[in-house]
Amino acid sequence: MRVVIDTNLLIDGVKDDFNYGNRVIDLVLAGKIQAFANRATLRENKLIAGKKVKDLDYSEKLEKYFEKVQVTNSYGLDSIDVVEDKEDNKLVESAIASGAEFLISSDKHLLKLESYKGVKMVRPQEFVNLYEEESGSGWNQWIGDFIK
Repeated sequence: MRVVIDTNLLIDGVKDDFNYGNRVIDLVLAGKIQAFANRATLRENKLIAGKKVKDLDYSEKLEKYFEKVQVTNSYGLDSIDVVEDKEDNKLVESAIASGAEFLISSDKHLLKLESYKGVKMVRPQEFVNLYEEESGSGWNQWIGDFIK
């Protein structure tokens, strides 16, 4: 499963290990989903995370995450202008260029789109729920294991 992750998810993940943003990052680190970003998005992710995240353990986790992110070339897509907040267009460009199925964000401007050219804009919780349902993990797996 291919995803593009907004910076707000990376910052929110520091709250606790069970935060949905943190769970999405764990899925990337475990190799269960693939994260993509164009150079502009990845640069923004690193810059803002470096300024906002003060927890050393979580910063190290993000460094491992950044190593897993696959850089996509979105040249030729820089004319995409579909988001009210113009800075968010680069996330949509990353998603289109990488063939991502989901753009995961808490940003109301992106979520307002709902989908664009086959990319679904979803909140972290919605993504985790969809992932667990599709993969048979999470509560469904736990209940199944418990009943056996």
